Amino acid sequence: MDKKKQLSIEKMADLVRDECKVTDYGFNNIFEAAGKIGYRVIRYPIGSDSFLGFALIKDTERIIFTNSSSILAREIFTIAHEIGHHRLHLSELGLTVIKDDDFHETNDYEVEANYFAACLLMPRDKVEKFIRLELEDKEANKWNGLDIARIQTEFSVSYDMALIRLEKLGLINSSLSNGLKIEKAEKTTSRLLNAINGNVDLCKPAEVKNVPPDYLQWVISNYNEKLIPFTSLEKALNYLGLKAEDVADIPQEEIEEEYSLDDLIGRME
Repeated sequence: MDKKKQLSIEKMADLVRDECKVTDYGFNNIFEAAGKIGYRVIRYPIGSDSFLGFALIKDTERIIFTNSSSILAREIFTIAHEIGHHRLHLSELGLTVIKDDDFHETNDYEVEANYFAACLLMPRDKVEKFIRLELEDKEANKWNGLDIARIQTEFSVSYDMALIRLEKLGLINSSLSNGLKIEKAEKTTSRLLNAINGNVDLCKPAEVKNVPPDYLQWVISNYNEKLIPFTSLEKALNYLGLKAEDVADIPQEEIEEEYSLDDLIGRME
């Protein structure tokens, strides 16, 4: 990625932070913030070995799905990454959906979305300000795992993501980064966070089930219009802990499935 593109992405990330009215170093709750600026955010636990998330445009809706079976720090990076896809790649390039099994930089879209997420979560000016004011301008070669844990907590990222970003910003070198990784392996991230009263939840999956309120109405409408079969309706309702008999005015009849399940949630497996 050339310098011009990097600067363009940094500006876009700053714009999103402004839209979200982020006043602290990091987001207080990026999921809520994304919802407030127009994204339909769906969080659901589909298993730690499943895909991480996707960005989708459906009709006029801009939808983001995150797998809440991932540890929270990774799920936070996921939503930042998916916002990046929305801002950089979807309607602007004629695409309507991008699914992320991982964050490997296999193409330009993934490289750009990763860079956007890093800039959104840990913008250069905020990181430098944190180091100057909160770490009291401590020299990087004197940093230890507790310092990284403080950065991790403040910016709501993983320990490893914090190191990657610090290295990309030129604030630490690879040798120091490797030494801090070894310290993490010896002491574990949870212990380091506990030692500073940091956010230990970043190391655990949230397993949150957050589905938009109008999802139920939308699923029933699809069934009544014979766009999905009864088996797909049952599967979709199951995500909400409901059965078809719990919902009024649902004729329990099977229709031929003309195509595979296109339901927003049911298609995830």
